[in-house]
Amino acid sequence: MTDKESKRNRILAVILLFVFFIGGQQLTKLELSRRAAKAADAYPISRDVFLLDTYCSLTTYEGGGKEALSAAVEALNKYDDMINFSKEGSDIYRINHRETSEVDISEETAEILLLEREFCELTGGVLEPAIKPVTELWDFKEEKKVPDEKELKSALSKVKSLKWDVSDGKFIAYDADVRLDVGASAKGFIADKIKEVLIENGVTSGIINLGGNVLCIGHKPDGGLFSVAVYDPEHEDSYAFSMEIDDTSVVTAGAYERYFIEDGIRYHHIIDPSTGFPAQTGLESVTIVGPESGICDCLSTSLFIMGEERGK
Repeated sequence: MTDKESKRNRILAVILLFVFFIGGQQLTKLELSRRAAKAADAYPISRDVFLLDTYCSLTTYEGGGKEALSAAVEALNKYDDMINFSKEGSDIYRINHRETSEVDISEETAEILLLEREFCELTGGVLEPAIKPVTELWDFKEEKKVPDEKELKSALSKVKSLKWDVSDGKFIAYDADVRLDVGASAKGFIADKIKEVLIENGVTSGIINLGGNVLCIGHKPDGGLFSVAVYDPEHEDSYAFSMEIDDTSVVTAGAYERYFIEDGIRYHHIIDPSTGFPAQTGLESVTIVGPESGICDCLSTSLFIMGEERGK
């Protein structure tokens, strides 16, 4: 079996479930019963921080204690400093503002870039890390308006798919226009790394929730499963279904997360690289379940852009 076939099999093997929602608003929340702590170190113990441009919640139910959570928050800060494209000095910032064709990068940045490159190849460019020239024209926070048509057309011409690589701790660009956006896999990839940190620090039961990217460590202390509920897309106050999971991840890509409305049209943040506009496939969200959160993240974005039939 070739390396490429092995990679494909690994990815296929982790797709335990994917769910498409059509129409309405969709949200994903974790249903957990949190016991009131009677002592400073009583479980569950939680830490909530705003990093990676989202709210991150870490909860341990057994093992590790506060020291494990502190180590995890420290790691979150490290990864935010490493791949946040807006932070001057981060690896992604230096790649996008490079003056030469090669940029020294960390081992972890190399991992996430190779993951996105692998999915770019597998999906024929549907998941496109070199889409930064386009995504930087869309502002879903402050300006909130549709980019100028000429600017968008020019930006699309600068999306140089697979005109870059990673080798020996270096990012290598084969075209001066190459600029990267790793948002499709960042939260999932980092969730996997945070899980490693928590386990190394003694955690045997816990939940990592990075802006809706949920990753479980083990199961509940009583042996039970964690319950993850997905809201009904058309009835925000009710659940479409819930699933019982342990030691696995649930990731949703949805049109509800960041969007604005202009001239009666809703524009969301999941951009189709073939058009430069938000993907219009009739889907509101795609949920993926599997053991590797980074792969789930890549799959959820890819399948959302592909649409229901092609995605299946």
